[in-house]
Amino acid sequence: MADATPVAIVGAGPAGSGVAFALAEAGVGCVLIDDNAAAGGQVFRAGWQQSAPRSAADPRGVELRARLRRAAATIDHRPNSELVAVENGMLWLLDSDGRLGSIRFDALVVATGAIEVFAPMPGWTLPGVVGLAGLQTMLKSAGVVPAAPTVLAGAGPLLYLVATQMIEAGVPVAAVVDAAARPSPGVLAQMAARPSLLLAGLTLRLRLLRARVPVLTSTAIVEIEGGGHAEAVRVAPVDRAWRPHAGSATRIECRVVGLGLGLRPNVDVTRAAGCRHAHDLGRGGWHPERDEDGVTSVPGVFVAGDAGGITGADAAIADGAIVAVAVLRHLCQPVPSMLASEAAVARRLRARQRLFAKAIMQWSAPRPGIFDAAPADTMICRCEAVTRRALDDALAGGYEAPGPAKMATRIGMGACQGRLCHPALQAITQQRRGIAPADQGMPTVRSPLRPVPARALIAMAHARSEP
Repeated sequence: MADATPVAIVGAGPAGSGVAFALAEAGVGCVLIDDNAAAGGQVFRAGWQQSAPRSAADPRGVELRARLRRAAATIDHRPNSELVAVENGMLWLLDSDGRLGSIRFDALVVATGAIEVFAPMPGWTLPGVVGLAGLQTMLKSAGVVPAAPTVLAGAGPLLYLVATQMIEAGVPVAAVVDAAARPSPGVLAQMAARPSLLLAGLTLRLRLLRARVPVLTSTAIVEIEGGGHAEAVRVAPVDRAWRPHAGSATRIECRVVGLGLGLRPNVDVTRAAGCRHAHDLGRGGWHPERDEDGVTSVPGVFVAGDAGGITGADAAIADGAIVAVAVLRHLCQPVPSMLASEAAVARRLRARQRLFAKAIMQWSAPRPGIFDAAPADTMICRCEAVTRRALDDALAGGYEAPGPAKMATRIGMGACQGRLCHPALQAITQQRRGIAPADQGMPTVRSPLRPVPARALIAMAHARSEP
C-alpha cells in the first residue's frame, strides 16, 4: 500500500529544503525525497569538512541539515531514495537496499536542480577525464582531489569556482581553459545587480592570478590525448560561435581533465509528470514552463530552484517561501502572514538574482560551434556508442528530431536517456540542418527514470495491478 502525504518534494537542496521548511512553519507536513545521503544538494553538499578549502566551505549547509533534524516531526526526510517513476499522483521510489515504495501526493514540488553540459571531443571517454561537478563532489564529500597535473576546461562560473577549490586543496592546476571571452563592460554592469556575487567572481579570478595559473579565454580543448589514460590536451582558440581553429592547437601535458560547459535544468521529473517545456538559452535551455509562483502546466505540480531555469543558489533559496505559498493555496490551506511577508522579500531578491543570472548566460552559455567541432569518429552517445559519423548519416537521411534520431542510431536510448548527449545532438542538428532547438522538440522520457533491479520492476507491475 502506498504512503500518502499532502506534499511530496523531490530534491533536498536549497530550493526543496526551503519549500519544506516554509510548509512546516505553516503546519503542513511533507515528504522530502533525495537521492543523496544528506540534504543540501550540490551547493551545500555534506561530507568532508576537515581543512576544507575556504571556497568549498559554506555554513549554510550545516545549518540546513540541523534545521531539518529539528523539523523531523513535520518533514519526513527520505535520503538515499531514487525516484523511479511519476504517474497518476504517485511517486515510485527505490531505497538504498533496493526496496520499492510508493507515495501518493496532493501536491508535487520538483526541486531537482541542474545537470552539467558536456561537448564531446576525441578522448573525452578516457580514464582521467571527469566533470567539473564530479571533481567538486569528490572534494566536498571525501576530500579526494587529483595529485597529478590537471587541466580544467569549459565555461561559466563553476569553472572558476572549481579551479580555485582545486588550487586551495593543493592540486597542481596546469591551466584553466575557458571557451567564453572575457565579460564585456555591459555584461559586467548587468552582473552588478548582485554586487556581492560579482565581487566573489572577481575574487576567484584574482586567486588564480596569484597562483600563477594560466587562464586561456576564448579557447577550448579540441582533443584529449592518451593511450589507456589522459596524458595531455590540445587546445585552440575559438570564434564567436565557439568553433575551434584546430590548425593552431597547442599541447598541455596533464593526467586529469575536468570538463563542464555550465549547467542546464534537470527536467527528468517534470517531463515524466507531463509538464509543458520551453527552450530558452538564457535559462539554460529546456525548462518547464512555470509562472512566478512556480506553478506548472500540470495542476498540483510546482517547480522550485534551478530545475525551472538556471538562476543560482540564492534564487533557489528565495523560491522556498514563494513556492510554499503557492502550494498552500493549492491545498486550500491558510498562508501565515509571516510567510507571506517572507515571500514578498524573496521575490525582490530573486528578481535581482535573475538579472545577474541573465548576464552570466550572456557571457558563458554554450555556443553550438563547440559541439559541431567533434570529428567523425568522436563518441557522441557514450551509453550506446554512437559516433558523430552515425549521427551525421542519420541527419542526412532526414532524421532531424530526437525521436527519429534515436530510432536511426540509438542515440539517447541508453541508461542516461540522453542526459549527456542531448545537448550535442541538439546543437549538431541546429548547425547541420538549420533547425532551432525549440523546433526540434525534446527526447522522450520513460520509466524507470534510472536503472533499477528487475525485482523492482516486477514489484511495480504487481502493485499497479492491485485494486
